[in-house]
This record gives sequence, C-alpha cells and structure tokens, in this order.
Amino acid sequence: MLQYAYITDNGSVRMHNEDALIYRTFDHNPEAFDIDSYGSLFTIADGMGGHNAGEIASNMACQALLKYYSRTDLSEETMWDHLKGLFYQINENILLQSMKVSDFNGMGTTLTTLIIRKQKAWIAHVGDSRVYLIRGHDMDQVTQDHTEVQTLVEHGIFSQDEANNCKARNVLSQAIGVDNRLRVFTWAELIQPDDMFLLCSDGLYDMLSHKQIFSIITSHSGQLQRACRELVRLAKRAGGADNITIILIKIL
Repeated sequence: MLQYAYITDNGSVRMHNEDALIYRTFDHNPEAFDIDSYGSLFTIADGMGGHNAGEIASNMACQALLKYYSRTDLSEETMWDHLKGLFYQINENILLQSMKVSDFNGMGTTLTTLIIRKQKAWIAHVGDSRVYLIRGHDMDQVTQDHTEVQTLVEHGIFSQDEANNCKARNVLSQAIGVDNRLRVFTWAELIQPDDMFLLCSDGLYDMLSHKQIFSIITSHSGQLQRACRELVRLAKRAGGADNITIILIKIL
C-alpha cells in the first residue's frame, strides 16, 4: 500500500506550465488497468521548445507512458526491455512530430517514471528531472542528471559544488525527442515500509537546497499534500524561476 500527493505550478516567472505529470494507482485508474499485476505508475516530464511545443512534448510523453499497461509477458526479466522500449518509441514519435510540424521544431522533454510493483521500485529516466529516495534519516538522489555539466563532473573536470553553481547547469545532454541516440537510465530496488519517493522537475531543486527539501518532507511526512504545497511556496519565494512539479509517495 502507498500514499501519494502531487502538485504542479507555473512558478513565479513563467506564463505557461510546460511540465506534465500522470499517475495510475489503485484509487485512480480510469482505464481499469491491471494495477495489481503491473504496479502503480508515477511520471513527470519537463518540456522544452518554443510556441508551447514543450507543453505538447511533455504531455505526449506522459500519455504515451500509459501504453506500459498494454505490454504482455511482464516479469522481472522483461521489465527493463518493456520500459526502455517504450521510452525509445516515445522518443521516436516526438522526434517525428518535431520534424513534421514547423512550430514544433526543437521540442523535447525530460521523462522520469517510477513504478511500484510487487514490493519493488523501478525507475526509468531521461533528462534532469529527478527521483529522490527518503529512507530513515537520509535523502539520496537516485537518478542521474543528463546535463552537460554533470558529464564534466563525471570526467573530473568540475566538482559537484562547481556544477551546482554553474549558470549552464540545466543544459541537457539527453532528452526525449531531440535525437535517436537515447540512453535510458534505469534503477530498481526493494522497497521498505516508510520509504518515500520524491519526483520533481528542476523548478524545485534549482530553488531549494537538498537540506531544505529534506527538512520539509520529513516534517510533513504524514501530510504529503501539505508538504507538496510548502515546497512550492518556498520555491516560489526563492524566485520560482521555472515551472515546479512534484509527486511525493510514501510506502505504508
């Protein structure tokens, strides 16, 4: 069993919200998917591109993730093949649309998916939206940021502190719909009671420190929606330079 809450907000600067989210759980399942076998799905996407194309890309990606529930022969052994295959398919579809429609040229999106299935968490991810795992007294970033600056960190050219303060830290090295050379980050781990997962776009973690986010979540661990609202409030007070999207999940 799990509890969850979510919120998405324009922030303090942007006129439009190009973030998107989608979820399917036992208590929110309008298509009557087999949640028991396939698990609960949570997805966020942060779109990019002019003429509101970012909004189109992020929504296309989220809606297409629901095709996960139509995959056959799902098992521990085939899970990554199903998720990666779906990410590749979504990437090709958005790339095709961006080439066919002039207003959509250059559109793309991050795409980050968490599935809770049979006492295990599965993550597939592209871009710089993030998933954090809060367990006990620790909050760890599970996903890797697909950014040019993070690549420099991995090669030892930048320190992590230098990367965090770099003005170009949000320049993506990987995104859905940009080209066909896609590398999907994957992660899986057994879950424990009281584990919490935070999915968020960069509009949250660019405005608030790791310590601030952790403090808000742990102080409102029994009131997930209140925690989401407080995180958005503080991010906007800190400048709210981008759209802010949050999904917070607690394992019972």
